[in-house]
Amino acid sequence: MDDHGIEYHVLPLRLEASPEPIPVHGAFTYRRDRPYELVLDFRGSGVQLAHWVFSRDLLLDGETRGTGEGDIRVWPQWRGREPRVLLAFSNGVQSCVVSARARDVRALCRRLVDLVPRGEEQRHYDLDAELSTLLPR
Repeated sequence: MDDHGIEYHVLPLRLEASPEPIPVHGAFTYRRDRPYELVLDFRGSGVQLAHWVFSRDLLLDGETRGTGEGDIRVWPQWRGREPRVLLAFSNGVQSCVVSARARDVRALCRRLVDLVPRGEEQRHYDLDAELSTLLPR
């Protein structure tokens, strides 16, 4: 983590495409001052392919059970040689499914909870101050 409370992790991912998965990298960014969200940038061949911001809880819950609806869903998959966690993304026009090794997701989730334990997010994020910037005075 840097001095500003930003945690950055790059995980090897697979774009679950037919007939063979395509390797990509997922750059996960987590900020202590934005404890409810997780940013994921997909990178392949040195190019940013996509950018998503979603609830940290989707990844934390999706590590062990299916969660999410609509644009983003996350669920574990235990079949095969290596357990994986799948993430499905859809923008209404295009969609994709990527997967990560379950052990990598587990390590990332542990780190996120170590930084900001569940239920303590409000200690790092002032919702009233954020709302006051949005509301007219």
